[in-house]
Amino acid sequence: MTVMKSPNMFLPFTGRFSRLQVKLFSYFAVSLLAILLIATAIESVVLNQLLTLPTSTQEHLQKLANEAKALLEKNDIEGLAKWEEQQDFTLYILDKNQNTVSHREMHPHFVFKLQYMRQLQQPMGDRVRKPLIGIPLFDSFNSDSPLTLVVQLNADLHPAQQLSSSLWLIRTLVGITVLFLFSSLLGRYLIRPLTHLQTGTKALAGGALTTRIAHHFSVKEPEFYHLATEFDHMAEQLQNSMQNQERLLRDVSHELRTPLARQEIALHLLEKQATAQQMPLISRFKDQNEQMAKLIDSILNFSRLNNANISLNPSPSSISSLRDRILRDIEFEAGDKQTINWTEPGEDIPLYTDTSYLISAIENVLRNALKYAGRECHIEVSCLALDETLKLEFQDDGPGISEEELITLFNPFTRMDEARHSSQGGYGLGLAIVKQSIWLLGGEVSARNSKDGGLCISMNLPLKLKSPLPV
Repeated sequence: MTVMKSPNMFLPFTGRFSRLQVKLFSYFAVSLLAILLIATAIESVVLNQLLTLPTSTQEHLQKLANEAKALLEKNDIEGLAKWEEQQDFTLYILDKNQNTVSHREMHPHFVFKLQYMRQLQQPMGDRVRKPLIGIPLFDSFNSDSPLTLVVQLNADLHPAQQLSSSLWLIRTLVGITVLFLFSSLLGRYLIRPLTHLQTGTKALAGGALTTRIAHHFSVKEPEFYHLATEFDHMAEQLQNSMQNQERLLRDVSHELRTPLARQEIALHLLEKQATAQQMPLISRFKDQNEQMAKLIDSILNFSRLNNANISLNPSPSSISSLRDRILRDIEFEAGDKQTINWTEPGEDIPLYTDTSYLISAIENVLRNALKYAGRECHIEVSCLALDETLKLEFQDDGPGISEEELITLFNPFTRMDEARHSSQGGYGLGLAIVKQSIWLLGGEVSARNSKDGGLCISMNLPLKLKSPLPV
């Protein structure tokens, strides 16, 4: 069986992204080389300092040299031999011929290392675990023959014991510093175009279909320039598609409304000439014609709200003014036994939003409650301003809906009770229009069943409509 390989599985070196590949490789190669060179240079500079005996050890060895000088001044050779044996170090006092003054025998390996003997202030090196250190002394027997205190340094006092951790600390700090610098440079190279792309994407998603970003990029950056031109092409196609959709909606609206208007005129003329037996049939035709006109209005309104290129016109307003305007119309539509009680807080709540969409959303919720909560329903409306957010709640005392139906309540063409909705003339678009209107105003809408029965719909939206993001 032949395995098909995706053409995008491997990026060719000479393909579209070859320049980006080369730049990324160069950044990482240069950063790695810089880490090695800088770490090596720093180690060579500080290595001798790291391998020099600490001051405390030098002072201790110098103290031993002073004790040896005191014994030599007393010419106490036997005491000198005992003193040498009692020390924590292996040490001898040697003359210029490297013979011991105390006549103690030296180990052959000690004799071999005398040729690599170091001074007290010299770096100890990192090859010999127990180096020999020579400290000059005066000769109480013969001033022409200088003496030297030779001390074999214990392994645990060798500076090289801490060398490994010090070198790794240097390498780590150098690595972090170099990587930070090169990451900053690489980040500026990558993040800047990605920021332009992110800003353009947000603007396009917010409805600014004229957004274009290719002018932010240079042809010297072919991988990003190509991506930007593809984005502009996508935005142009989207803009053309939305314009075609708007044109189609206008044409459909005109083509559907024209025959409906003619039918309405014809029914009006027939109504004047119809007999009593024909009037019920004409009334039925008029109702059907009116329902068709409402359905067309609902579909066009919902389609317009889903248009990404829709523009908002915010203006100052207040809850009290909206309340009076909405109740004046809705209470006229309510039945004789249907009531609406809109409770307001003590102080009026100022708003800066597109009131046309907010009024449309509230009216749709109230009409939905009047239509389906029952002929004797009571609707309670409350509003509250909290943390720059307006919260509206619409509580009815109807039968409510099931928990499963709450999930799809705001979907278009959703009808919970087909028989009841059909008899009431509903098309399942009212609450979908509510959701889209509140979303355009920067808010959200939700529904839940009340504990005391009935459906409660909540709206949360900002008191001040935020301005669109600049492109």
